[in-house]
Amino acid sequence: MADRQPDLRAEWQAFCDRLARAGDVVLDPDQPGEDSDRVEGFRHVLRSLYRAIGSGIEGGDVDFPELAWVHPSKIGQDNPDALYQAARVDLTNTYRLTGNLGSACYVGITLMTFDFGRAPIEQLLTVNTQSLPSDAAGNIDVVFSPEDPPPDRPDGTWFTLPPRTCRFFVRQFFADWEVEEPARLHLERVGATDPASRMSPGRLVGHLHGITREAVELTAFWRDFGRAHLDADQVNSFDHLVADREPDLTMGASPEQVYGQCWWRLQPDQALVYEVEVPECAYWGVQLGDVWYQSLDWVNRQSSLNGHQAVVDPDGVFRAVICEPDPGVANWLDTTGATQGCITYRWNQADHAPVPSLTLVGLDEVDDHLPAFTTRVDTEERAETLRSRRSAALRRFLR
Repeated sequence: MADRQPDLRAEWQAFCDRLARAGDVVLDPDQPGEDSDRVEGFRHVLRSLYRAIGSGIEGGDVDFPELAWVHPSKIGQDNPDALYQAARVDLTNTYRLTGNLGSACYVGITLMTFDFGRAPIEQLLTVNTQSLPSDAAGNIDVVFSPEDPPPDRPDGTWFTLPPRTCRFFVRQFFADWEVEEPARLHLERVGATDPASRMSPGRLVGHLHGITREAVELTAFWRDFGRAHLDADQVNSFDHLVADREPDLTMGASPEQVYGQCWWRLQPDQALVYEVEVPECAYWGVQLGDVWYQSLDWVNRQSSLNGHQAVVDPDGVFRAVICEPDPGVANWLDTTGATQGCITYRWNQADHAPVPSLTLVGLDEVDDHLPAFTTRVDTEERAETLRSRRSAALRRFLR
């Protein structure tokens, strides 16, 4: 008997009903924040729809994968220094990755299961692309397969993996936004033929469920993840963290990177002074996020800093001031009008992973907590920094 065709009218109505529940998540009276945070919550839902449509409906075919990036990828405290790319793959098949590695300060490939928020993530493989054989121009040719490599295959260019359906995920981190070039990568399933150009009813219904999961369930997941910091009183302090902590791989963290988070909350007349001695590492950064665990505006505002952008003081300490008004110091982390949210720091391939300190001070006391050699900027210098920042950020996404 032929498979019963779905009732498209009923499925579309069910999709709309599920999507409407996103309003309940955003307007939850227990959610911290103000009316402007509710607006950002709806913005987060719309971004999630955009992301889910792009990665699923337009690029979710495991036989003809599209290693696509989405801008803005505003979810789970996305890294302002990153270009994230992902594709679904079915490792009962063989996949070939080709392209040029570019000059980003870090490019990592992770293959992992991705039933995020429902089950722990299983990481099948992580590859730092610096370890991949390449020609003089930086071109690579790498295979991921359930089969063993042929005897003539060069070492380091073939990875044998369990036959699982998973996500092929690429992290590219840029320190010098104006100079570093992204890797240009192409992923294909070996032997795939006859792509379907029109979508079946069953596949459409599957996408409709996936879209609302992205827009509703994951929005609720990150809302609750941030609220857990508040429930545990992890506010304006990293004291709950230990140095050299291991990354949580079940949350999709890179095994080459240590992360730390807490909640920040400020009154209009307050600031936070962030201090840490910078370790030897391939990349580091710190950023501010909002109550939805999405990054603040980092294209137009200096709400994040990395090791290239920041000024490290002569004593090896990175000191930054977190507040809304410009304090006139180079290392200002702009709250962009938000009053609370999350802070995330990252140490990539570091020789050790220190935990920063946060000191809550009055705006009129900031200078008392900074050394005399702190680098200052005037209004013109700040404006030029922000102009360059915006131009370089949009360059990364070909905009």
